[in-house]
Amino acid sequence: MTSSNTYDAIVMGAGIAGMYQLYTLRQQGFKVKVFETGDGVGGTWHWNNYPGCRFDSESYTYAYSWSKDIIDEWTWTERFAPQPETKRYLNFVADKFELRKDIQFNSRVAKATYDEANTEWEVELDDGSTARAKFVISATGPLSAFTLPNIPGRDSYAGESCHTARWPVGDSGWKANDFSGLRVGVIGTGATGVQVIQEIAKTAKELTVFQLAPNWCAPLNNGPIDAEETAHNKENAQEIFDQCNATFGGFLHAFDEREAASVSEEEREAFFEKLYAEPGFGIWLGNFSDIMTNPEANEIITQFIAKKIRQRVDNPDVAELLIPKDHGFGTRRVPMETKYFECYNQDNVKLIDLNATPIEEIVPAGMLTYLSTPQALTPSPVRCAVSTSPVSVVRKWSISGPTAPAPILACKPRVSPICLLWLARITVRLSVIFLAVSSRMLSGSVTWLAICAIRT
Repeated sequence: MTSSNTYDAIVMGAGIAGMYQLYTLRQQGFKVKVFETGDGVGGTWHWNNYPGCRFDSESYTYAYSWSKDIIDEWTWTERFAPQPETKRYLNFVADKFELRKDIQFNSRVAKATYDEANTEWEVELDDGSTARAKFVISATGPLSAFTLPNIPGRDSYAGESCHTARWPVGDSGWKANDFSGLRVGVIGTGATGVQVIQEIAKTAKELTVFQLAPNWCAPLNNGPIDAEETAHNKENAQEIFDQCNATFGGFLHAFDEREAASVSEEEREAFFEKLYAEPGFGIWLGNFSDIMTNPEANEIITQFIAKKIRQRVDNPDVAELLIPKDHGFGTRRVPMETKYFECYNQDNVKLIDLNATPIEEIVPAGMLTYLSTPQALTPSPVRCAVSTSPVSVVRKWSISGPTAPAPILACKPRVSPICLLWLARITVRLSVIFLAVSSRMLSGSVTWLAICAIRT
């Protein structure tokens, strides 16, 4: 392999996984090229510039665990870091290990073809250029492709609109998170919708939230990390990472060994209140051991969270619209919020139930909905910031060859209970897609793939 565009390994994507995969393979002496669609490193944390975007995992647990230098040299300022800080962190890592020299930005992979005769892959970019490698590893992740709502007239809107996955950045106005004097519409109340609604509600003249299905949300309880806690986290970093590796989901929080019915109602209520007031996922993943396996226990915590929503929302009818009726608390991933429910107590925020008044059409002047009668509502000039419920999509590209490996599904539960590896046969035809949602969940997968490459 002497050609300038021939490598030992090609990695698709320069997000958290792709950066670490590049570093690991280089450490083993491989010649590696990373192709990245965007113009910078960071993946999800490069693209998602929308207001309110931040971790729901503790910052120091989301960070890379494989370099003591990184842990010692980087200091997190918030318990749950905002997107700009995370983006700075990933650029810091890229600079420290000179990763950019092996990354080609603004380059989307369109096709990968296996060359049986030469036992290597040919990767074609969308500009027609090609590169070849023995190994092809996709680090695109599960959240790299976004979906726009399929609403008639979507492209006819005369105002400014965007999807949260491609939020434009500017120095002033709404692109700088200042919605003063603006009428804004947000479609969707998933985890992203919750985050962006909280921020827009602070300054918008009028915010209209179009909700199809509510989610069970719990307080993030974010705050600064002081010097004492920072020193503790750095000193005990390995123990913290080990704790995450031993818990369900790979988070810092571990379930209480007790069952919900094993304590009195008073003790149970006090425990719920304690967890509700603490930072992070404790109310979900640090709760009684049976809240996600015992329907009766789940109903108890579900009623507690519903009660908290009713306490926080002044209008009883609005509160009921914000309480899910089709699933119990924690049976889906819980969006973490900061005064989200209090937004609906503000005079400038209005909630539209799309089950009662579905969106019929987007018109140049705004949104056209229908009452159940049906009677058309007068459209208003709404600045539409689109935020749909999250959909895990792996971007499609063509994989071909005389004996192109068929995909199989596998997992490494000790590395991450929810980390999926989509493997195309561990042979000289190695082509891998791995999915993970944070650095702590993908580290074992990245190391494992490097070992496979060495032994192939």
